[in-house]
Amino acid sequence: MLKNHLKIAWRNIINNKVFSILNIVGLVTGLLCSLLIYMWVADEVSIDKYHENNDRLYAVFQKQIFEGRIDAGYFTPAVLYRELKDKIPEIEKASPMSWKGAKTFSYNDRIFKQEGYFVGEDYFDMFSYKFLEGTVASVMNSPNNIAISEEMAQVFFGSAENAIGKSISYENHRPLLVSAVLKDVSPTNSKKSDFFLHWDIFLEENGWAPDITNSGPPTFIMLKENSQQTAVNAKIKDFLVPYRATEDDNFTVELGLQPYGDTYLHNNFENGIISGGRIENVRIFGFIAFFVLLIACINFMNLSSAGSLQRSREVGVRKALGAKKGGLISQFLVEAILLSFISTFFSLILIELVLPVFNEFAEKELSLWDLSAFSWICILAVSLFTGIVSGSYPAFVLSSFKAIDIFKKNRNTNANSRWVRQGLVVFQFALTIILISGMLVTSRQIDYIQNENLGFDRHNVFVFAYQGDSTRSFSSLKERALQLSGVLSMSITNQGPMQFSNGFDDIQWTGKPDNDPTIFMSMDVGPDFAETWGTEMIMGTDFSDKRIADNSGYIINETALKIMGLENPIGKPLTMWGNKGTIIGVMKDYPINTVKSTIPPLVIRNGEYMNSGAVLARISPDNVLQTVEALEKLYTEILPEIPFQYVFSDAWYNDMYKSETVFFKLSQYFSLMAIFISCIGLFGLVIFSAQQRVKEIGIRKVLGASVGKITTLLVKDFLKLVVLGIVLGFPVAWYFMNKWLTSYEYRIDMPWWVFGLAGFLVMAIAILTVSFKSVRAAMTNPVESLRTE
Repeated sequence: MLKNHLKIAWRNIINNKVFSILNIVGLVTGLLCSLLIYMWVADEVSIDKYHENNDRLYAVFQKQIFEGRIDAGYFTPAVLYRELKDKIPEIEKASPMSWKGAKTFSYNDRIFKQEGYFVGEDYFDMFSYKFLEGTVASVMNSPNNIAISEEMAQVFFGSAENAIGKSISYENHRPLLVSAVLKDVSPTNSKKSDFFLHWDIFLEENGWAPDITNSGPPTFIMLKENSQQTAVNAKIKDFLVPYRATEDDNFTVELGLQPYGDTYLHNNFENGIISGGRIENVRIFGFIAFFVLLIACINFMNLSSAGSLQRSREVGVRKALGAKKGGLISQFLVEAILLSFISTFFSLILIELVLPVFNEFAEKELSLWDLSAFSWICILAVSLFTGIVSGSYPAFVLSSFKAIDIFKKNRNTNANSRWVRQGLVVFQFALTIILISGMLVTSRQIDYIQNENLGFDRHNVFVFAYQGDSTRSFSSLKERALQLSGVLSMSITNQGPMQFSNGFDDIQWTGKPDNDPTIFMSMDVGPDFAETWGTEMIMGTDFSDKRIADNSGYIINETALKIMGLENPIGKPLTMWGNKGTIIGVMKDYPINTVKSTIPPLVIRNGEYMNSGAVLARISPDNVLQTVEALEKLYTEILPEIPFQYVFSDAWYNDMYKSETVFFKLSQYFSLMAIFISCIGLFGLVIFSAQQRVKEIGIRKVLGASVGKITTLLVKDFLKLVVLGIVLGFPVAWYFMNKWLTSYEYRIDMPWWVFGLAGFLVMAIAILTVSFKSVRAAMTNPVESLRTE
């Protein structure tokens, strides 16, 4: 029977070429969109879950609770891992991990900066890495060892074999022994790195780190087999209480555990509870994939039910010959499933063609050939599900016709399907308007982030690392750099001005509540920072004022001022880490770490005498290349042993909202696909409508009706459905986009005109689609349509 069903299905597909092509194109587009999103989502969900001990790996997070306010995150004391491992018997291994940073390495005449992490002794026992050379046991057994990637080994030593056992210079002063070479990490590892250094070096380089009351880097643990997360959670909850002498009932510090594999997608905290993160984009794209595929299925259902009268005689003959309803249903379902599998085949071909482009802007390494057996089963299941869903309604409608009504040409047999078709068209365009509105709102938000001054002027500033000393001081570099015609100003900071990872609470100001737990960020800057970074001093002055050239002055940002509650802050005392001083200025807030997160309170210290750090150079927009080359020449003259590597601050800033940019690009393309699919369905329904009313059109033309009037007659019924879909889609789109915008610290006001523009675009496209076929129908010679009468 199946073979017979397939033959008949294939003949029907061939005999109804127009509707078959429209169905296949719609399904191919829908499946292309949904399968691309599936591959992207599957990759996102798999990140950091490939480790052999994944079910025993956990990230430690910290909650600080004060008078009902809860701050939470992965910031933990840098020495917490040792204390946990020593005092919690269920913990088998523990390791901290620094934030990723660029360091200078040299071997013979090769000098390059590489990016990597500092990790603890147990790190490679916890996480799965493949070793080309060396062993897990030897890689972190000494602070003088270093593990490097295969790529870094090739850069410095030519191969992994040549690298092992060699000495490489770290920051031009410390020799390190290459104890291991790691195979390039899995694409699903979020911690890609050129090197791994011993944690003791981190503690040496960061004077604040050995104090357990200071927080900064994350801590990871691995539980012993059969240990329960809930039991360990209970033990570590109040673990830090004994270490804090100022602990009281108003201020508490708690620790908690989160499965390590969840930290990539679920990394936001709200009121101390893990809430959202990258998982929000995964969910949004999941919904988009479902909606676009649903729109494609609606097309199939509409076109199939619309063509039911053309297939009604077939159904009548079959029923007269004894065909049962079940047999007819299975026949039409087989036809729909066959179309779905054909569409899946073509969509896979298209995916293979577009994947290089998709991978480029999505920053992925997706490939059809790397999909697991489970993924292929899912793709087949989606194809089968699509065929069943899209073919179910037409199958039941067609099989339910009564033979006697069909041969009497009783048109009421199609009345119910007409109402369903109209409802599906409304639903289809409601989904389309949601996608279009979302795309436009996202576009406005991205444009706002890119082009508005969010507290600093990030254009024409580039940043490079400087590692000078008393003989090659930063001040001498600055003095000579300012003599270059294209250099407008220059300053230095102890870290990137947009990236902060360590926080502290050892700060006092006038009127501070007892044991206020607010975590402050700190930064050291040199003179002319405000001018160079392009930010505004809303009160007081910065360290360019020579009257405050000592270390007793502090600058705070607007957020810090609000927390301190000082009405006239200039001149007020401020003590940080026991160093007494006064507030000399208040700087305008600007984005730190991300454009989404709340701006942290910031205290800025005088770093006038720093000789190492991140140098900021504001240059003229004219002759940028020549200015950069002149600075590179000057830098190389002063520090010939350290490579000159720089990044423009606007590119640096763009990295902060990279995920939003990818989200916008993908939503843009998928929204266009949704419009295309909807218009295909609308075009098919217009074709059907024109075919059903061909004699009516002929009579109207004979009686003098113009092409314009006939076109309007055919168009208006469809436009009513489109307008209704738009009206229903607007409030849903507003609700979801307003909720999405609230996650941003810097955001636009919801623009009402966006919804009007979305409605206008959908209406214009729908009118063009409907009018194209309607005009052709209206221009048909009435003799051809009436000659059979």
